[in-house]
Amino acid sequence: MEIRLSHKEDASSMLELENLVWTKGTTPAEIQFDSEAEFLEKNPAGSKTVAVLDGKVVGILGYHAPHSLKAVQHVLELDIAVHPAYQKQGIAGQLMDALKEMARKNGVKKLELRVLSTNEKAIHFYQKNGFHKEGVLEKQFLLDGAYVDDIFMAYFL
Repeated sequence: MEIRLSHKEDASSMLELENLVWTKGTTPAEIQFDSEAEFLEKNPAGSKTVAVLDGKVVGILGYHAPHSLKAVQHVLELDIAVHPAYQKQGIAGQLMDALKEMARKNGVKKLELRVLSTNEKAIHFYQKNGFHKEGVLEKQFLLDGAYVDDIFMAYFL
């Protein structure tokens, strides 16, 4: 498996993965892209780290500063997705390790993310990778008639 920055040619398999992974169980907002061009407009080449196996993107790691304030440029907010057919093979862990290494080299001090309280599999993965709960917005989302908390998690480098 190869871990590298995304290429324009990855758009098709990245689009497939994104459309499979971001569901009502993993995000409060529908994230669907209708075309490779639309996907590349929001996710240009080099903007994400990918895990590639046999020429296909099987994992995606996105990261960015939480906003433009200079006072938080030491923080990266992340999102991570692994194709359902390739989960439980250590791909997400390898992507996370690559991010931690890159972040350390670039002076990043904190990684943060948000996760739905109902996404127990993701919460377990983040905790296994050293993240801890920093806060909870209780009943933040109304999804399919049920209130769901928004959990903030962090990892300090």
